[in-house]
Amino acid sequence: MAAKDNYQLLVEKLDQFIRKYYVNQLIRGALYSVGTILVLFLAVSLLEHYFYFGTGARKVLFFGFLAGSLAALGIWIVRPLLAYFQLGKVISHERAAQIIGDHFTNVKDKLLNVLQLKSQADIAENKALIMASVNQKTEEIRPVPFRSAIDLNNNRKYLRYALPPLMLLLVLLFAAPSMIKDSTNRLIRNGQEFERPAPFQFKLITDDLSVVQFGDFPLAIEVEGEQFPNEAYIEVDNYQYRLGKDAVNKFSHRFSNVQKDTPFRIFAGGVSTEEFTLEVLKKPNISGFEVQLNYPAYLGRRSEKLDNIGDLTVPVGTQVNWVFNAQHTDDLSIAFSDAEEVEQARRFDDELFSIEKRALRDLTYRLYVSNALLPNADSIGYTLSVIPDLYPEISVEAFQDSSISRLMYFIGDASDDHG
Repeated sequence: MAAKDNYQLLVEKLDQFIRKYYVNQLIRGALYSVGTILVLFLAVSLLEHYFYFGTGARKVLFFGFLAGSLAALGIWIVRPLLAYFQLGKVISHERAAQIIGDHFTNVKDKLLNVLQLKSQADIAENKALIMASVNQKTEEIRPVPFRSAIDLNNNRKYLRYALPPLMLLLVLLFAAPSMIKDSTNRLIRNGQEFERPAPFQFKLITDDLSVVQFGDFPLAIEVEGEQFPNEAYIEVDNYQYRLGKDAVNKFSHRFSNVQKDTPFRIFAGGVSTEEFTLEVLKKPNISGFEVQLNYPAYLGRRSEKLDNIGDLTVPVGTQVNWVFNAQHTDDLSIAFSDAEEVEQARRFDDELFSIEKRALRDLTYRLYVSNALLPNADSIGYTLSVIPDLYPEISVEAFQDSSISRLMYFIGDASDDHG
């Protein structure tokens, strides 16, 4: 019974060794698998990055990577993991004894001999004698620590298979993430068509694409990328114009007298931007106006209407009524020089504004038009001259009549003769 107990202890020690053997296989297999999968991943990613394959080639690369990764995991991870739980094929006690004997050379023959004797004892007639020999040899090798035949720290040398591709991947992710991320995205979406990215792209330096109506707009463009075009063009209303070159990677164009929303795009060397639109901010303006002059009643002068005449000369007390036809205008105001505050014109139609003023003295006035986008966008000034009332005057002029003088002369001569 003692021999059986000793042999059972021996078998348990062998089983412990076998489990550690497969733990060692798992650690080594994990390093092999990481290295292999990373190398495959870097290979397919970099190939896709530089060659920009079509859908067919991308499918081959993607599924080839999956197949290679699964094979590596199956061989180096799944197989030793199953064997650790004694599922599937596991190394025999004899093979374990050989591995232990290679480490502890003094027990190699004894350990194998014990296993061989035990197998003979099961079929031999002199079983008791054989079991006695098994017991003796088992006692001799019992102190030997079988599990120490495997040093898990020895797997550090296999880090050379996993660390280099891992470090390369980390460097690429920090230094040039697009090389990995973009190509990986295309490999995953291997059934979708992708266009090769341009070696450069245009960037509008001007963020606000808006201009006041009838104004000029300077457009500044910057080129980003690995290459820079020597010439670039802009397409406006199906006409193409060469851009001005301000620097190696900077171009410009000036839109002149912009009257409406203007679509445009930039292109060069087969690279084209999306279509942008230069938005026109409608400028408030006065298209025309009418001035009605109501003269004081004592003048007996009929009222008048003048068209588009801003500089006025009127008698004092004249009631002046302006009616303005303003386009794209939300507000119209007038600043009179004799008033501290600006007066708001009264709006009585979408485009019609009016304001009244009694002319009492000479003054100037300025018109301001604005809308929600362009407050106080424009102004124009005029003068209002006043003719004051004149008081009644009598003009007296003294003069001598020559005929009366001659009559008095003849009367004087006659008197002398009679005397």
